[in-house]
Amino acid sequence: MFQKRSSPKRQKYNRLGLIISSSYLLLTLLLKGITYPVFTNALHDQNIAYQKIQTKPTPLNAILWTANVEIEDAYLIGDYSLFDSQAITFNSFAKNHHLLGDWLEKRNVQRLIKISEGWFIISEKNGELYFNDLRFGLLNNDVENPEFTFSYKLTEEDGVIYAEETEKGREDAQKLLSELWVRIKGN
Repeated sequence: MFQKRSSPKRQKYNRLGLIISSSYLLLTLLLKGITYPVFTNALHDQNIAYQKIQTKPTPLNAILWTANVEIEDAYLIGDYSLFDSQAITFNSFAKNHHLLGDWLEKRNVQRLIKISEGWFIISEKNGELYFNDLRFGLLNNDVENPEFTFSYKLTEEDGVIYAEETEKGREDAQKLLSELWVRIKGN
């Protein structure tokens, strides 16, 4: 597939690649314009007053979209496929920012908050605190025991807060991709 710099085939392949990738970007922008009101209308229809909303396509496609919605004491996460025939269901995740206590002002926690653009929840498991970045969604569909794509265990040592990313296995990615494929087809 390698071509000489002056080869007409190389220019043709390059141009084709630019056309395809630019078309995909434009299509995604168009679909965002279509899906955003679907989410806001669903929130309105369900009488949910929200402060902020963030919508984005799920990985590797532009058909299945997800929304993070900030309400007073929680975040709602919902998804919508262009092939859906039923209303959007939003799952609620308590912010639990109060669990951070004095840690909220610590430098490394502030860095995590900045990196997550404020879209985060705190969870507690076995007496340990976890910082969960909502922007990249969930690894599973278990509302009772959610696993987020980016989750960090917080520990304190000599007054310094450390964040260690939780490990994810190859099986997690395979399971997520197969669930995404099923969900893309609609509800």
